[in-house]
Amino acid sequence: MDWLTRTAITLLAFCQLVLVAAVPTGVALTATVKDDDVSLWIFVAMNVLMHLTVASSFGGRELAGIPFAWILPPFTVGMTTLSGVMLDQYWPSDWPPPWLVWPFIFAFGLATLTYAWRIWFGQLQARPPAISGPTPGG
Repeated sequence: MDWLTRTAITLLAFCQLVLVAAVPTGVALTATVKDDDVSLWIFVAMNVLMHLTVASSFGGRELAGIPFAWILPPFTVGMTTLSGVMLDQYWPSDWPPPWLVWPFIFAFGLATLTYAWRIWFGQLQARPPAISGPTPGG
């Protein structure tokens, strides 16, 4: 895989993490609920950690047969979508509804983050060139 593809995928994955952190942060900063202020900030860390958990779990190996594989990614996208829907007061009225737009953005970003994890740490790592010549001990 060439460096341009790796750089583009990594940049998209980084933008996904920034968006995943920015959306619940916006909710925490603009919420009118003052009693649950700490829980809103925990929600920021939980969203980012869930996205990194999915990327690390699915980026390094195949988990299709485990029920965890069918539950965690939609749950992660759903939780982040809920935080995006909480910002609907700032959503332009001529755009499609936020509950329809956010899942596509976050699902694409989660797929990009998983693929970037696979590129850097998983099955698609760049392999060192084979050494030609005599092998040690042989």
